[in-house]
Amino acid sequence: MITAVACVAAAAAGAADLRTLTKELFAVPSTTGNEHELAAKIRGLLPKTLAIEEDGLGTVAVRLSGSAGPVLVLAALDGYGHMVSGITPDGYLTVDRPVAPPHARFDAYLLGQPVVVTTAKGPVRGVVSQPALHLLTQERRKSLVDGFSLETAFIDIAVRSDKEARAKGVELLDAVTYPAVLTELAGGQWAGPSLGLKAVAAVLVDIAAGPRSGSAGGEAMVAWAAQTKFAARGRGARPALGAARAKTKWQPQRAVIVDVVAAGKGDGAPVPGGGPVLIQAKAEPSSLLQAFIKLAAEAKIPVQSVTAADSPLALPFAAAPSEVLTVALPVRFLNTPSEIVDLEDLQALRDLLAAFLTKGAGR
Repeated sequence: MITAVACVAAAAAGAADLRTLTKELFAVPSTTGNEHELAAKIRGLLPKTLAIEEDGLGTVAVRLSGSAGPVLVLAALDGYGHMVSGITPDGYLTVDRPVAPPHARFDAYLLGQPVVVTTAKGPVRGVVSQPALHLLTQERRKSLVDGFSLETAFIDIAVRSDKEARAKGVELLDAVTYPAVLTELAGGQWAGPSLGLKAVAAVLVDIAAGPRSGSAGGEAMVAWAAQTKFAARGRGARPALGAARAKTKWQPQRAVIVDVVAAGKGDGAPVPGGGPVLIQAKAEPSSLLQAFIKLAAEAKIPVQSVTAADSPLALPFAAAPSEVLTVALPVRFLNTPSEIVDLEDLQALRDLLAAFLTKGAGR
């Protein structure tokens, strides 16, 4: 009885730690090309006993000791976002994207919304201007969204000139993101912009910082890859630049990509609360997939399985003799200002990855 109570208490403490980590990382902006603040935050959260390794792009990685063949557990450090592209003479900021949007409506969410410009002097708050909606016809209001373009988007930061804007620290290429407002919903769910990315990053921090009972899982690199929304050069399907650099740097035999995936209401799509999603490109199960399924069954961790084309993060590791599997956190309203994550899915993802690194089933 005492042992059971202790186990429950330990599990509750672990869940609380993961939630705290998620909140800490959620508050830090991180878009492609501006990942340095989140990278620094992760460095500060990792135990000082772990040596940090780098790849020249801004990626943060740590090596967990072991004796078997290497495995790379990799998540993205950068999310989708915007940046300052110019400052008008009267102090308005123009905005652009460093990379292509994840979907057609991505830019339109900016209209009329508060934003934060991350500058060398600190955050500068602003709002994306819009006409007074109560003065517009229904057709005009609809066209504002349907026809929204970054070419006509302006950020008001409460200044009257470009000189005043620069005095606040604003410079070209500064990251533009939504305010980090985390909303705790009923049913153990959280909502917020870029929440999925930060939650996945927190899972890897928790695993890297946590105690390990053995090295049966073999040597592992745990990495937070920078510049994953940039595509590497080449023809055909182009891998993520950060993932390709990680492959060249560490040459893993196996790679586990920890990512996010859009969750729906069924019809074959992953569902919130159903557990982590195992994604592989081939219909036949690989040894890596079988290892995770076995571990999930042993630990009674719910999982979902999807067959889909390799993502840009997984592409560098897809060619034989390497083996790759994507383990994803299901996220509702992915790549919107209101991403929703089920905390049970988050904890299950953490527990499954920890079991893999500790037990290394299927090696």
